[in-house]
Amino acid sequence: MEDKQDKLLNSIMVSFVAQMDAAMETSKKISEHSKEEELSPDSFLSGLVYRLMTPMTDDELKTSMDKANEIISAEDSEETDEEEYEFGKGLYSPISQDYGDQVIVSRVVKRNDCNCSFCIRVRKCLDDYKSHETDDQLAQMFKDAIDNTCDIHNISI
Repeated sequence: MEDKQDKLLNSIMVSFVAQMDAAMETSKKISEHSKEEELSPDSFLSGLVYRLMTPMTDDELKTSMDKANEIISAEDSEETDEEEYEFGKGLYSPISQDYGDQVIVSRVVKRNDCNCSFCIRVRKCLDDYKSHETDDQLAQMFKDAIDNTCDIHNISI
């Protein structure tokens, strides 16, 4: 019984890591199309939303699953070779709201103005995100992670 639970947990972990890896690749592409010098938080969140709402092709899925298995295997052997992602600074305009003794800063995710089909699809995903309903538990976990990140940083999509 415990072995089945370990396999299930490992499968969920690999799937989640694969989804995150694919989102990172998407975020990098959005960042490039936005002509950013560094990956911005906006491009990162846009990549997460796009990857949640746009199914991967078979090739993307295989590549992401292979990479996730490598990451999980490396973690098990404690030989992690983490790739660092740098986020740009000052690439957005915050909105502050004064509530007497505290000021809450919030903002909307910045969208790029590239008109390629990929970037148009990213903007469509951002526009439709609030009404998006997930169809499985893993997708809901991914959406919850996006929502929690936005809540913590007072960002609206």
